[in-house]
Amino acid sequence: MTTATKARSTLGRLAPLTGFAALALVVPAGPAAETADAKVKVGVYQDNPMRQLAPLRKPAGNKKIRTVSTYVTAGAPLSPSLIRYANRNRIRLIITWYPDGGKAGARQKKYNLARIKGGKQDKNIRALGRQTRALRIAPIIRPMPEMNTPWYPWSGKVNGNTPGRYRLAFRRVSARFKAAGGKRLQIMWSPYVRSIPDRTGNEFAVYYPGAKHVNIVGVSGYNFGNVKGLAWTEPYDLFRVAYRDIIAIAPKPFWIAETGSTNKGGDKSLWMTRLLKLDSRLPRLKGVVWYDVKERSGDFRVRQNKRTSRVFAAQVRRRAR
Repeated sequence: MTTATKARSTLGRLAPLTGFAALALVVPAGPAAETADAKVKVGVYQDNPMRQLAPLRKPAGNKKIRTVSTYVTAGAPLSPSLIRYANRNRIRLIITWYPDGGKAGARQKKYNLARIKGGKQDKNIRALGRQTRALRIAPIIRPMPEMNTPWYPWSGKVNGNTPGRYRLAFRRVSARFKAAGGKRLQIMWSPYVRSIPDRTGNEFAVYYPGAKHVNIVGVSGYNFGNVKGLAWTEPYDLFRVAYRDIIAIAPKPFWIAETGSTNKGGDKSLWMTRLLKLDSRLPRLKGVVWYDVKERSGDFRVRQNKRTSRVFAAQVRRRAR
């Protein structure tokens, strides 16, 4: 696993789920399900999409996957070859900006919120923002996600940070990206599916930077399955509380910005099918990005077996726009 992959690894998220009621997922048939097909965009994260995306696209119909997630650490450029690939294939990038210098771990004073708020990353942001002007399709910029956890240098409760500093830093980052890349950029604010620790002062709301600084809201969350004290968690149970609380403070288009499921303890293909039916219950859901990676915390690949391959291909054919 590369340093960059470690920085975005799901390994740190293997903690018990709490506060989610065991509600059954009920998907209505007929017109509601057809509406879901048209509304929810399907994207993927892959370590090397220029090599790995083609096997997904071919069975789904050529050039149907048009949303690809990528990660850029502070000071690193967006890959010029990825820009060319995105333009050639009419792909919209979701660019997650990780101010951590390519290292895992929260204790990195150089990248704490006070320094970001003070402008120490402005040069890097301007350079990356200017690069996005070369993209034919305006990207989504996703700065400093999962701030409500203890995993990153920008997390609100570690590294000398506070939620208030996060809000100020995010506002600066958002403004600098749009100044460099143009107003066509869409900014996504995306906490983790639950706050860790789950207590007063670490709620979603304390990190929200305000409506003028955010175009899209999102969340990341995974079904790890029956491992390490966890339980199989259906999509609605996983996302319903976060959706409710985030939309209450920010009624904007909602994305599941990172997700995936293992097959440990349940039917992964059925889980995948149910996830993209969620907009019948989560009406502002506009996009889902699959974490198409196998790692130590689980096999999240959408083509893990023949059944998941068929399900994903069918999802893309019906829903990707």
